[in-house]
Amino acid sequence: MPRLKVFRAHQGFYDSIVAVPSQKKALEAWGARPTLFSQGFAAETKDADAVQAALAQPGVVLRRPFGTRGEFKNEPDLPKAPKLSATQKAAHARALKAQEKEAARKGKAACAAEKRKEQQAKAELEAIEREEAQLRARRQKLQKAFKLRGA
Repeated sequence: MPRLKVFRAHQGFYDSIVAVPSQKKALEAWGARPTLFSQGFAAETKDADAVQAALAQPGVVLRRPFGTRGEFKNEPDLPKAPKLSATQKAAHARALKAQEKEAARKGKAACAAEKRKEQQAKAELEAIEREEAQLRARRQKLQKAFKLRGA
């Protein structure tokens, strides 16, 4: 059996390790691009805990959340979300307040637009009623002039 080496890589939210004979096999196990080692995202590790965990399951990729000291597992724990600083909390509160103001402004604008449409509709109905009154007066005038009865 070939001598196994333990390789460690940082990928996304996780640190991962794998015990395989070569860098090429490690890249295959991770499903990573060939430049992972040359870019410094992966390397051979001598960390005793990592070596022990990887050698217990050769060829299996083990992960743990990045930046933690927990154990490497097949199904790693979910990474913890960082806590917000006071500045970030204040910025978030300001953003929420701005969104509320914008929503209120849009609501008022929509209400005003609705009122304008209603006023235009009322004005148009009044104009139609005036035209109808003029047509009735014209009809009555013609009926009276020629002594016709309405049909």
